[in-house]
Amino acid sequence: MGQEVADYRCMRVPLGRIVQAEDIAHGTLILARDLARLVTWRTIFVNGGSLTIPEGRRVMDRLRDKKALVIGSNTGIGREVCRLFALEGADIAVGDFGREEDGLSLLAELQQTGREVFPVAVDVRSEEQVKRAIDSAIERFGHLDILVNNAGVSGHQGPLAEETADEWAQVMDVNLRGVFFGMKHALPHMIGRGYGRVINTASQLAHKPSPFNASYCASKAGVVALTVSAAHEVGLSGVTVNAVCPGPTETPLWQTSGDDRWKAWKIDSLPMKRLGQPVEIAWAYVYLASDEASYCTGQSISPNGGDVMW
Repeated sequence: MGQEVADYRCMRVPLGRIVQAEDIAHGTLILARDLARLVTWRTIFVNGGSLTIPEGRRVMDRLRDKKALVIGSNTGIGREVCRLFALEGADIAVGDFGREEDGLSLLAELQQTGREVFPVAVDVRSEEQVKRAIDSAIERFGHLDILVNNAGVSGHQGPLAEETADEWAQVMDVNLRGVFFGMKHALPHMIGRGYGRVINTASQLAHKPSPFNASYCASKAGVVALTVSAAHEVGLSGVTVNAVCPGPTETPLWQTSGDDRWKAWKIDSLPMKRLGQPVEIAWAYVYLASDEASYCTGQSISPNGGDVMW
């Protein structure tokens, strides 16, 4: 390959560099580990942002002394993300709205790891509160390495024509605007330092929308598009921006939404015939937060038991 062609191809990749052999090796190790047991028939693209997808494995201390803010942390996937981040050596600002008892029990668990943890109250519908949470983490830790935007609601489930404007706005305010607020106020700090990891929670429904779930599907597709747009924008800054798109997972959100008959049908339709566990999803966040994912940006990792395959 001539040098001019090589230079041109680098310019077209958001990260501005050619893939290295060890970048590919990390992706191979991910699928070889037992911790990728919910990932089947997946294509992992380690391509610096040219296409889309990777997964997570465990190596202790891979987040050693990293500083993280996890928004939407007290239950479900966010809770497991916090646990794994702490076990991997990160200090964590635990951000959530309500669910105080869950938050207190999570803090007690995380403190047993010996990492520095503290709570921040944040309603992602408020830009001021999101900014305050990010500023608090930076002030407490000195800087912020990792931002996880995980807050989400399920919203209206039924015919689109029966959804009210207020119901639609509620889902968009939490699921999409909240992610926008987080990136808006964290990215300048990360870009200024020349390092950062932003991980946004989307959904497999961004890629495989279901009927009677219009606002949720639209909001999560918006998160994927927002993730890709931002990844292109900051590709040369040392900051990566990725999304995790979980499939059906045994979380409070799953337990409190949807029809029981539909849930049974959904589980039966999965190649693995079971729900994912939050910890299985959380490993994807560990990988994307680590330096091993340095060549992954603009990607959608979708641990979903084979519900969506490409």
